[in-house]
Amino acid sequence: MPDIVCNASPLIVLAKADLLSLLPRVFGRVFVPAAVVTEIEQGPDDDPMRLSLGQTPWLRAVQLEPPLSPLATWQLGPGESEVIEYARTHPGLAVLLDDRAARRAALGLNLRVYGTLAVLACATKGGWIPSFRSAVESLVRLGLRVSPSLIEEVEKELGA
Repeated sequence: MPDIVCNASPLIVLAKADLLSLLPRVFGRVFVPAAVVTEIEQGPDDDPMRLSLGQTPWLRAVQLEPPLSPLATWQLGPGESEVIEYARTHPGLAVLLDDRAARRAALGLNLRVYGTLAVLACATKGGWIPSFRSAVESLVRLGLRVSPSLIEEVEKELGA
């Protein structure tokens, strides 16, 4: 499996659903740029991802060198921008993004793009979660925004 650079939203929603531990099963190394760490640290005190930051040894915080120009974040947020730029400057890394504009930007740079649904699909295939549909429904209740047609498309690919 590829090494991956993660944005905050997939991490946050997976942590809320107690599914964060799927990431090191599905991917190789898991990197989180500084802007993503900052975004998570600015979340609510009781946020499961915020509480997990210092207790998740497989999650590797990385610093973008050189740092992004402020102009680079005009179209995307700082987290998405750093995820994409870190992957762009480190060949072979894939990205984990759910934001549509960020996914388009990453695809435009020929990066391998995964979303939270792909994590659940891989986890279903690996037998690490019992039901793709149940996991998706749980994540949607916790704030994941995803179209029903995309869910159905992934279910068809899984043969569900």
